Amino acid sequence: MAPRRGRARQIVDGYAPLKVTLRQVMCRLAAEGVLPHTPPMYRRLSAQLAQARREGRFLDLIDTIRQVHVPPAWPSAGAFVAEMPAWFRLDRTAGQKQALYVAAEKDTHQQLTGWLEFAGIPVLVVRGFSSQSYADVVRDRVAHEQREAHRAVVGDFDCSGEDIERDWVEHTGCWSSVTRVLLAYEQVRTYGSPATKGKSGDPRWPAFARRYGFDIERGRLRRTRNLRGSPGATPPPASDIYSVGRVIAWALTGQTPAPNLPLLLAPCPRPRAQHCQSSNPPRPLQATPERR
Repeated sequence: MAPRRGRARQIVDGYAPLKVTLRQVMCRLAAEGVLPHTPPMYRRLSAQLAQARREGRFLDLIDTIRQVHVPPAWPSAGAFVAEMPAWFRLDRTAGQKQALYVAAEKDTHQQLTGWLEFAGIPVLVVRGFSSQSYADVVRDRVAHEQREAHRAVVGDFDCSGEDIERDWVEHTGCWSSVTRVLLAYEQVRTYGSPATKGKSGDPRWPAFARRYGFDIERGRLRRTRNLRGSPGATPPPASDIYSVGRVIAWALTGQTPAPNLPLLLAPCPRPRAQHCQSSNPPRPLQATPERR
């Protein structure tokens, strides 16, 4: 397991100063053939890397679910006032004829939010089939902007991901265009992304498999985390963010950016409040817990 830990450390170091999730590390290792992509191996890798982190021999990974929720607090009123200027920001999309939204499945949104913050691009969180309340919030926001809204989708290439996208478009009904950035069938064919076990128990799977020529019985499909790049945006080694940067640059300018340009700026200053989640305005989109 030591060689695997060493390669895992190289993968995590390659993303610095950004952080990655355990699942991303697992899928990179599986894509390289270092270990099999199985639940037992995932649990074993999790235990090994957790022990290494406790011993100070491995970098921290992102936990996208568990957080400590603490109300914001400051040592004094003066400290609060001193940090207020760092909160101020203008809407960088103001005055543009078109608005771009990026929709991301599951835990991908946390990384996309950090990557796209400098450009002021909203990120929509898609965890399965969303409630009508959340769809109404998004539709009302788009209507308030009074400009064309375009939606870029980052999601798994599987039967549920395809149906979730269809459901979202149908219930929001506010998009001038919807483009699947990652993962698309053409990308699977172009780059030969490694297959993972599909959702063969999903009633939508047979029709999806027949449509794209997959093995219905074995249930093999492709996931976004196993693909490194898209046509026209192939990243250098260990740099998934490069692809996202080129896609966003293309969406903002309508032109393919020149290679090797620094597409992402330095992170914006953040208030140093004693809390675990940012309280910076504007407030994120919210929806009631009503289920669809």
